[in-house]
Amino acid sequence: LVFHTRYRLLGLDGRLLGVSLNHQSNGKDLPYSRSWNRIIGMVGFERQAWTLLVRPWWRLPEVAGEEDNPDIEDYMGQGDLLAIYRKGRNAYSLLLRNNFKRPDNRGAVKLNWSFPLYGRLKGYVQYFNGYGESLIDYNHSQQSFGFGVSLTEGM
Repeated sequence: LVFHTRYRLLGLDGRLLGVSLNHQSNGKDLPYSRSWNRIIGMVGFERQAWTLLVRPWWRLPEVAGEEDNPDIEDYMGQGDLLAIYRKGRNAYSLLLRNNFKRPDNRGAVKLNWSFPLYGRLKGYVQYFNGYGESLIDYNHSQQSFGFGVSLTEGM
């Protein structure tokens, strides 16, 4: 559920407020099953070529002892921050996530660049470092580099 907004806060134009019920699963059977349910809040801001999306979440509790991944919040945190900069038909984004816990501070950073190829077809390059790139290995730190083709704008 997303509402279009028009207000200013700290020099930023508030563009959206939203809330969603999110189920994320890898579709596997035990012992490889991973899933969680969250309520995610969204606040979106813009300023010129910049977009900022703040998404805090709250994990819906599951029955104790029946969870696939009871410690997922220790790795995925309680929200993320997405910043996007657009220049012409290029888009650059930075996604940050952190659990803000000491001494086991964990998080992730993802950098994307999308660029025009032909017509509406876009290419992209992505770098990821941290926890939670996929559900199956949410609790393993990894670093990856990828590239591909996109039919729609994904940032």
